[in-house]
Amino acid sequence: MLRVSAYSSRELLTVLRGLRQLDRETKKHLRQGLKGMVQQAWQQTLAQHANTALETRMLVSTARVAISDQNVRLKSASLSRKLSGGLSPSAHYGPVEFGANPLPNATEQVRSRKGGTFTRRRDPHRPFKRPNRQGYVVYPSIASVVPRVLAMYTQTFLRAIHEALEGKSNG
Repeated sequence: MLRVSAYSSRELLTVLRGLRQLDRETKKHLRQGLKGMVQQAWQQTLAQHANTALETRMLVSTARVAISDQNVRLKSASLSRKLSGGLSPSAHYGPVEFGANPLPNATEQVRSRKGGTFTRRRDPHRPFKRPNRQGYVVYPSIASVVPRVLAMYTQTFLRAIHEALEGKSNG
């Protein structure tokens, strides 16, 4: 899990402190407006980094965003609902995101159409890329989308404050 500390930026810390002063209804509208923008940015960034259909099904289509007053949580492959082939994204995302070592001499027992059994060599890790600790889709996407999300968070907050002040001065 990647965390960004509010203490690293004066502006972000000011925004979080200012959020405490807002009324409940304004905070609700702020979160709702931000969620749509962040969800769209998150899915677009994941889609740009995904190269295979398996990555798209496992990581991009399961992308979700959760927003609270204190944090924005970007999630992918956290669904427990199985895909059409029976694969569970939350349990089997590892080889898709980080790759897997090939097993070229792996064998399996197979039954022929006539009922006989035989063994054949088949690499079960063939659909996956080579191992990469930095990840192929989610982690590079997070690195590129977090600055955009922080900017959206700050801009949306400032716009909400401006609209609230305008409403008080007009009404």
